[in-house]
Amino acid sequence: MNLLMALGLVALVIIGSIVWIRPSPRDKKLANWRRDALVAGLKVKLEGFRAEPKESGIRDDLTGASYQLFNMSPDKKDTTSWAVVSSEDGWLKDDLPEGWCWYKQEANAVLKAKIADAITRSPCTIIGLERTPYMSRIVWQENGKEFDVQALKSFLQHVQNIA
Repeated sequence: MNLLMALGLVALVIIGSIVWIRPSPRDKKLANWRRDALVAGLKVKLEGFRAEPKESGIRDDLTGASYQLFNMSPDKKDTTSWAVVSSEDGWLKDDLPEGWCWYKQEANAVLKAKIADAITRSPCTIIGLERTPYMSRIVWQENGKEFDVQALKSFLQHVQNIA
């Protein structure tokens, strides 16, 4: 009887361990999304924007998944860099949609309308958008039921052209 109980307990421990380490449906979905993004030529990292309370008033780090599209042939004359984040804390909010602020510094007046339009046209719910001469990226929480990697890549190419 004791041997039977011991074998049952061992079986439960083994089965419980296997069930515990198996990926959840959400983990499988995110792995598929990230794989699709990598195949499409995007780089995926788990990083966001660090808090910048002195420069822009953003007090909390914005964390999420970063999907980046690198510019393989940047123009040497291109020096345009900007970033916007979804935060109520920031005080640099000129010409951006409600709930958005500039990260560290504002872009020039010519680009502000294009950037505000890009925020509203995003194919997913983003928490940050950045553009440098070398790359464009979004930061988001990877939520939702659908993910269209080609629409995201097209969007990031559009963001890269905002200069």
